[in-house]
Amino acid sequence: MKTILFSCIALFTICGLLQAEKNDDKQELQWRDFINIGIEGKGWNDTHTPYTRLPSRLKSSVTEKVWEHSLTPTGLYITFETDSSDIYIKREFDGEMTRFIHCSFAGFDLYGKDGNTFKWLATSSNRATEHDFQHIFKTNGKKCVYRIYLPLRNTIKSLKLGLVKGSQFKAIAQEGKPIVFYGTSIVHGAYASHSGISHPSLIGRRLNIPIVNLGFSGAAQMELKMADILAEIDAAAYVIDAQPNMNAKMLEQRCEKFLRRLRQLRHDTPILLVEVASSNRDWYYGKPDAWRESSWRVQRAIYQKLMAQGEKKISYLRGENLYGNSGEESIDDCHPGDLGFLSMADKMTPLLKQLLQK
Repeated sequence: MKTILFSCIALFTICGLLQAEKNDDKQELQWRDFINIGIEGKGWNDTHTPYTRLPSRLKSSVTEKVWEHSLTPTGLYITFETDSSDIYIKREFDGEMTRFIHCSFAGFDLYGKDGNTFKWLATSSNRATEHDFQHIFKTNGKKCVYRIYLPLRNTIKSLKLGLVKGSQFKAIAQEGKPIVFYGTSIVHGAYASHSGISHPSLIGRRLNIPIVNLGFSGAAQMELKMADILAEIDAAAYVIDAQPNMNAKMLEQRCEKFLRRLRQLRHDTPILLVEVASSNRDWYYGKPDAWRESSWRVQRAIYQKLMAQGEKKISYLRGENLYGNSGEESIDDCHPGDLGFLSMADKMTPLLKQLLQK
């Protein structure tokens, strides 16, 4: 009897799901390709695909690891206005990244504009399938400006936005030069619970400015060619946060040359140079570990040398308590969790605001 009852429940569940899918089909949705809406957060118009971050012509100029990570849509987003009662996504992934957190690596983040501020509304399912048709949000039916952030890691073949047929729609593009973030898996968004909470996107919303996320996990090492690549983007400011992928010796060999090259190519663009965050375990051991301490010492000396030689448009963010000081901000004593990303945004935002006003 239990087996029969279980089978009946399962059958009703399947029928319910099929009926829900059927109802969605009957809702008469109008689909718009993300490409036609206008994908923002890109440093180049000629990227390898519409959902990747570097142009094909740069493949031979970067390391294999940088190129591999450039294929993710990290930091990309669309902005639009609609009064549709429902918002859908039709997505096709080129592959599925299952590491870290599914909601950030496979999900889509929906924000709505409240006055001058974008506030979180929904995150799509954390289950990534090759082809997926998904309802994201039931709106209040009033006209509103929305923003959808793409996943941080999964590579994408195609994306479509589904709105109820007959509803108003207007694509909205952010104006102005972007803040360009160059860095490691931290910039790339590892361990963010959802894509919009990674600190570059968070800062972009706070300052109401476009951002370009050039985070490459394990592969940000200040190669001189990367300075040339960053300089191709006419940026409002650069955030250089590569120290977590480097040791003191590598910093001695590359950091000053990298910064001088970037300044040579972009004479007046402000730069924020960021240190690796201190360990949440420092309270236990009583002092920073040798790797962090030596890296801090080398990079600080380079910054002070540049300032002594007349550099006026570089600010410096030290690593002590960069993630905060509660001891709960990092999941692995390397990458920030959401609390860590919020703390980074809190510390970077005023510095960037000052730089942008110079």
